[in-house]
Amino acid sequence: MPGQCLNNRTAESRDLPVVVLKFGGSVMRNQADITRVVHEVYRWVRRGKRVVAVVSALEGTTDALIAQARAYADSPDSLHAGAYATLLATGEQTSAALLGLALDRAGVPVEVLDAASVSLRTSGTIVDGFPESIDATRILVTLSRVPVIVLPGFIGRDAEGRTTLLGRGGSDLTALFVAERLIAAGASETRCRLVKDVDGLYEFDPANGTDGERPRRFTHLHWDRALALDGGIVQHKAVRYAKEKGLSFEVGAALEDRATLVANTSESLDAAPGSDRTHRTRVTLLGCGTVGLGVYQHLIALPDLFDVVAVAVRDIGKAVASGVEPRLLTTDALEATDTDCDLVIETIGGVEIARHAIERALRTGKDVVTANKAVIATHGDELRAIAASTGTTLRYSAAVGGATPALEALAHAAELGDIVEIAGILNGTTNFVLGRVGEGESFSEAVRRAQAAGFAEQDASRDLDGRDAGDKLCVLAQEAWGVALDPSTIEREPISQESIGQSIKRRNAGHVIRHVAAVARASDGAISAEVRIRHVDANEPLGRVEREWNAITVRIATGETHTVFGRGAGRWPTAEAVLADVLEHATASRCPVSVTS
Repeated sequence: MPGQCLNNRTAESRDLPVVVLKFGGSVMRNQADITRVVHEVYRWVRRGKRVVAVVSALEGTTDALIAQARAYADSPDSLHAGAYATLLATGEQTSAALLGLALDRAGVPVEVLDAASVSLRTSGTIVDGFPESIDATRILVTLSRVPVIVLPGFIGRDAEGRTTLLGRGGSDLTALFVAERLIAAGASETRCRLVKDVDGLYEFDPANGTDGERPRRFTHLHWDRALALDGGIVQHKAVRYAKEKGLSFEVGAALEDRATLVANTSESLDAAPGSDRTHRTRVTLLGCGTVGLGVYQHLIALPDLFDVVAVAVRDIGKAVASGVEPRLLTTDALEATDTDCDLVIETIGGVEIARHAIERALRTGKDVVTANKAVIATHGDELRAIAASTGTTLRYSAAVGGATPALEALAHAAELGDIVEIAGILNGTTNFVLGRVGEGESFSEAVRRAQAAGFAEQDASRDLDGRDAGDKLCVLAQEAWGVALDPSTIEREPISQESIGQSIKRRNAGHVIRHVAAVARASDGAISAEVRIRHVDANEPLGRVEREWNAITVRIATGETHTVFGRGAGRWPTAEAVLADVLEHATASRCPVSVTS
């Protein structure tokens, strides 16, 4: 599986901005909640962070395993401690594996590690250990290749290599320990957030208020004050560890920016009691095909955040058979756009109908999220101008690269210098086809496989002749330099059985064939763009991209390059990217200010 790297510096593993996120059983209650955790992890990846996700077992799993153990011994934790610890460890290992699979489906490069692979050593007893050491360098090196590591919390290994448990609150402690060790290893841009089912720490449990009394949320809290709370949200042993090491950390909810910062800081509270977590964004969805249906399923799985009020489709019967509520359906995209809503999501594809719907939404004060690279490539300037004039927002990160955070990579690179060139594998279909043909499959069979897998439309001509990648180059050029390229002027070399065969004959050893899209800006401001078959060194970033994955390399004036990878085709990667824009809209609407450590 491809990885993801920020830059080409030898010291990059220590330069990476890392966030350690801990997800406990209150957040991962069941397998459905794992998808919500994926959304939270991907939010941080889009922001340019490398993520270490420390996970607990799914809610109730540990209790069920304890009950199983007690079927064989009255006191398994003392009489058979080794077997007991090994059994309970399967809960965390299962949730870590499931999260890894879910992230991969969403197109996010990930590695699932465990206590042995990172040498997490503990002292104390087998059933109540304490972390003493960890291979932080291994973690940082892995994060230089992939943006996400999943690590089971609550478990470690003792000096004899036996599985150990960290006791109650052990996953919180593991997350804090990992963050502190990464900082000690030189990863200074490291933060830690304990993700809970509440958006921070409060003066008292809201359930214990009297006569309608509502507690206020702490925005900042000293470790000592956190220790004075009842420990129901964050275990005291974790807080004591943070205080001893001088480590600040955050406590917050998934898909929320606001959080309580616990540190060597003065106490402060929200001005008003409670928090607005009841607002639901009213959403109209235009299109419910491959991507649209994935978006719809994500939205209805988050009923606390979103209320789908209309869905425009071509075939109502097909949509109903796919599980869409009949009362929401219409075949008129403009009629759906006029529905009373906060946000319009456009996934219908094409240009004219989509452009009119987006323009109509923006002119009537509705924000828009779209995955339509053709519309943005040809009408992006005018649509952004409409959004600016009406005070609305137009988001389109999913238009380039699926789950590959391409536009975000441009923004991060631009902070370090002037962008001079962008090159990438921008079409998952062509990359998939090239790979299959390279393995001996016929061109037509490779295309058929791509269609069957949902990577390509039945008419795959826009993918194969480079028009799709060309549109994406236009979007990238708009973002990088504010220039509007005409897609029809981009030089394109289509892929076919013949062109691939000729390239294979000319290929040098150690090289692979890739359909590379590139756009560059000369010192005089002239822009050149092309989509061509290239021979790429198999060890270079673009050479390591396989199957339907995408990669984008951004070069700045200093010569430094920045590369991001992700799955670029299929329902779930693109739906994840669309939802990330939707969540950004919802988060900005609820809470424009975030807490940073």
